[in-house]
Amino acid sequence: MSESIAPSTPEVALARPGAAEECAGASTETSVIDVLDMHCAACAVLIEDGLRTVSGVTQVRVHYATQRARVAFDPALLSATKLLALIERLGYTANVADSLDRKAIVRAQRRRHIWGFGLAAFCAMQVMMVTVPRFIAGADMEPEFAPLLDWAAFALVLPVLGWSARPFYRGAMREFKLRRLGMDSAIVLGIVTAFAGSMWHLLAATGVLYFDSVAMFVALLLGVRWLEWEQRERNYEVIQSTNTNEDDTVATRVTLVDGFERSEQVNVSRLAIGDRLWVRTGEAIPVDGTLESDTALCDESLLTGESSAVLHVRGETLVAGAINSGAMLTMRTTATAESSTSRRLTMLADDAVKPGALALADVVARYFMPAMLLVASATFFAMLPQGVNIAVERAIAVLIISCPCALALAAPAAYARAFAGLLNRGLVLRRAVALERLAKADAFLLDKTGTLSTPSVVAVEMLRPELREYDALSIVAALEGAANHPLAAALRQGDFSTAQTGNARDLEWTPGAGVSGVIDGTRYRFGRADFVGARAEEARDDALLWLADERGLICSLRMGETPREDAQSLVDALKRRGSVEILSGDDQTKAAHMASRLNIAHSLGGHTPEQKAMRVQQLQREGRVTVMIGDGVNDAISLAGADVSIAVRGATDAARSRADLACVSDSLRAINDGIDYARRVVSVVRLNFAWAIGYNLVAIPFAVAGIVNPLIASVGMALSSAVVMLNVMRLGGANGSGLKH
Repeated sequence: MSESIAPSTPEVALARPGAAEECAGASTETSVIDVLDMHCAACAVLIEDGLRTVSGVTQVRVHYATQRARVAFDPALLSATKLLALIERLGYTANVADSLDRKAIVRAQRRRHIWGFGLAAFCAMQVMMVTVPRFIAGADMEPEFAPLLDWAAFALVLPVLGWSARPFYRGAMREFKLRRLGMDSAIVLGIVTAFAGSMWHLLAATGVLYFDSVAMFVALLLGVRWLEWEQRERNYEVIQSTNTNEDDTVATRVTLVDGFERSEQVNVSRLAIGDRLWVRTGEAIPVDGTLESDTALCDESLLTGESSAVLHVRGETLVAGAINSGAMLTMRTTATAESSTSRRLTMLADDAVKPGALALADVVARYFMPAMLLVASATFFAMLPQGVNIAVERAIAVLIISCPCALALAAPAAYARAFAGLLNRGLVLRRAVALERLAKADAFLLDKTGTLSTPSVVAVEMLRPELREYDALSIVAALEGAANHPLAAALRQGDFSTAQTGNARDLEWTPGAGVSGVIDGTRYRFGRADFVGARAEEARDDALLWLADERGLICSLRMGETPREDAQSLVDALKRRGSVEILSGDDQTKAAHMASRLNIAHSLGGHTPEQKAMRVQQLQREGRVTVMIGDGVNDAISLAGADVSIAVRGATDAARSRADLACVSDSLRAINDGIDYARRVVSVVRLNFAWAIGYNLVAIPFAVAGIVNPLIASVGMALSSAVVMLNVMRLGGANGSGLKH
C-alpha cells in the first residue's frame, strides 16, 4: 500500500495560539507584501535592514526577483497596516500581496516610467542639439551665440534634474536615513557634482559644461530601469497565469446524506464558508477554518518559519497552508480560497538561504559604492595639481562609469526571469538557492511508487466466501479515505468507491503500514500483513495487501504497478548527468524489478524514511550533489535533506512543502527541462558577472586616466546594464511543454 514503514514520531513543541508564552516565544503572524518600487538587489537589502530594526518584527525576507516581502511579526506590537506604512516610509510602494489595488498601482508606475524616461530622453536629445554645434565650432563660434547655447542647455537639463531624476533622489534619501551608501547615492552624487561644476563654469564663462552628460546619464539609466521593471512585470503575469491554470487543488468535502457522511472531491475554489472538510495526514489545510476533531497536529512552518509542529484542540483556528502532521482531521471552513491565508503566500519564494550569486549582489550593494567613492575622491585630489577643471571632470567620470548597476542586476535579473522560465517548463521554484545546486547535480535518487510508476490492484484473492469482490473493494476504498498515497487515490477513484464511503468513521492512517476505521459498527484494518495481524505463513508474499475485521482476514489484494509513460526518458536523461538509483520503501524485489525495467543499475528497497535520508547523507559525504525526486509523506525527510528536492505532480502537500521545486506538469519531462534551464540560468549569471566585473575593471582606469569623459561614461554605464538585461532575455520563458495538465 505504501512504500515504507512509518517514520518515528518527531519531537514537537506543543503550542496553541494565544498560549505561545508557554512555548518558544511570542505568537507570530506572517504577512506577504508586494513591494513594487525595488529596482536592484540593494533595495531588498535596504528594506530588510530597515524592518529588522522595528520592534515586533521577528523575521523578514525580501525577495527582489518576485518583488515581495515576507514579514513575521508579533500581532500584539504590529499590524499588517503598520508594516505597509513602515515600508512606504522607507520610500517604496507597498501593498498586500495579490490585492485588487495592484493593477492600478502598476498602471501608475508604468506611467511614471514612461513620462520620466520620455522627458529625460527628449531633453537629452535637445541638449545634444545645442551642445554638438558648440563643441564643433569651439573658439570659432561668434561670441554672442556661445552663451546663448550654453544657457539653452542649462534650461533643458533642469526638467531632467527636477522631475525625471526624482527616483534617484528618493533612493538616495532612503540610503541616507539608513546610514549606508548605495547606487542611488552614487548616481545623485554624480549628477549633482556634474551639474554644480557645469554651473560654476557657466557663471564664470570658463571651462567645460557637462549638461549633456547629466541629461544622457539620467535618460539612459531610467531607460534601463524601465526595461528591467517591464521584465519583472512580465514574469509576474506569467506566474499569475500559471497559478490560474494550476488552480486545480481539490479538497474532501463531507456532507450528510440519509444520516450518513458522504465525501466528495471538490475544487478548493468551489468551497464555501461553512463547508465541512476532511484533511488527511500529509495534506495541507485547504482554506482557513475551525477544528471539529478533538485535536490536530499541524506543521505551520510555511506560515511562521517555526519548524516545530503546533497542537490544536477543538474549536481553534486552522490556517490554510499548514500541513496536517497527525491523524485525519475534520474542520469547518471560515473563509474561501481567495481570502485564506495560503492565498497570500502564493508564489512567494521561501528562501531560507540566498543563492551565492544573490549574496554576492548584496555584497556589491553594501561595499562596492563606498570603495568607488574613495577612488573618485582619490582621483580628484590626485588631479588637483593639474587644475580644478581636470580634477572635477575625472572624478565625475569615475563616479558615473563605476555605477554598479550592471553588477547589481547580473544575478537578480536572471533569477527573476528564472521563475517565469521554470513555470513555463512545468516547475514551481520555491527556493532560488536550488538553481545553483541543480546545475551541478550528479546524483539522482528517485522514489518508485507514484514517482516512476503507477500502482493498481491486479486481483482480489482469498476472498471470504460470503462476500462479493465489489463489497470488499468498497470497504477498502472507504478505509483509504484517510490515507494519502497513490494507491489510496486510485482506489478512491474506482466505481466501487461510493458504496461504503459514507459509513466510514474513526479513520486512522499509519503511513507505510495501513489504515483502520469503523464501517457499520465493524472495525476494519487494511494494509501490510503485520498491520492487520496476518499469520507469518500468510505474509510471505510481499505483493499482497490484506483486509481484515475482528473475525480475521477477509481477502488479500495483489498489487501491481506500471512505469509512467515518460519515466524511461527521464531516467535516460538523468543518467547522462550522473548516477541514478531507485530509493524505495517497497521490498528489494519490487525495487529491483522496476529498476530492471527502466535500465537503472542501482536500487535500494525496504528503506524507511530515515534510511532514505541516510542514503542521501552518505552520497553527500562522498562529495556528490544530490537530487531527490519523490511524492509521498515518507519522502519528506529525504526531500528536506537532499541538496535539491523535487516533488512530482500529485505529490502530497507534506512532500511539496519540503521540496525546492514542485512539478506542476503531468509529464516527467518537465524535470529534465528544468535541469537544462537551471544550467542555462547559472551560465547566464556567470557571464553577467564576468561582463560587469570586466567592464568596471577596464572602464574605471580609463576614467581615472582621462581617456573617458563624463558623457562617454554615462553612455558606457547604461549600455553595460543594457547588455546584462539583453543577456538575461536570452533565457526566454516559454517552450510550451511544461504546462500540459
